[in-house]
Amino acid sequence: MRPSVRPVDPDAIREQILDAAKECVIELGFTSRLHAAIAQRAGLSRPTVYKYVGDQDAIFGALFQREITQFFVVLDPVLRGQARDLRVGFVDAIVFAVQYARAHPLLQKGLRDDPQVVLPWFTVQAKPFVELGANLLSPHFQRLFTPEQLAEVSPKAISEWAFRIIGSLIVTEGIVDTTQEQSLREFVSSLLSIAFIPAPDPELVRGAG
Repeated sequence: MRPSVRPVDPDAIREQILDAAKECVIELGFTSRLHAAIAQRAGLSRPTVYKYVGDQDAIFGALFQREITQFFVVLDPVLRGQARDLRVGFVDAIVFAVQYARAHPLLQKGLRDDPQVVLPWFTVQAKPFVELGANLLSPHFQRLFTPEQLAEVSPKAISEWAFRIIGSLIVTEGIVDTTQEQSLREFVSSLLSIAFIPAPDPELVRGAG
């Protein structure tokens, strides 16, 4: 009798490769030639790494997508635990996300040592992540909206706004110190205060002109 052959699980192999890739990037950086190191650490051949993930750019893209998906898994219970208050939920989501990112070893390694590789994922290559974030955040923000608010604004638009604020706070150093939770919370709350300023009365605007 021939020995049974265990079926290949492509998802498991891909995860094995990405686990090894994350360790290699943190150790060696984003600009190193990584396929050989990833293959060795994963216990696979280089052709297998190419087959299941792709070239180095594809590996980075897959890593970013996996890490951001895992982030939303962690964020989910934070948002579910919120009372029905849009502003509180929005601020908590921003604060949690920024603090999570600032403690994330892979992201911080890239921002510190290889920003030319990482920054495009927050700018010119950000669309897939913005869409992913909007899809995952929208149900939470929708739960926090009143029926009146839902009639006027899209939860996806709010989700994209949240993603853009998070990205800016992660990659851009500003004049306001947001490295501490309380100062970060106050800053985001102040942004919301500006956003919720009522529109000026058209008659007053015409009169001032």
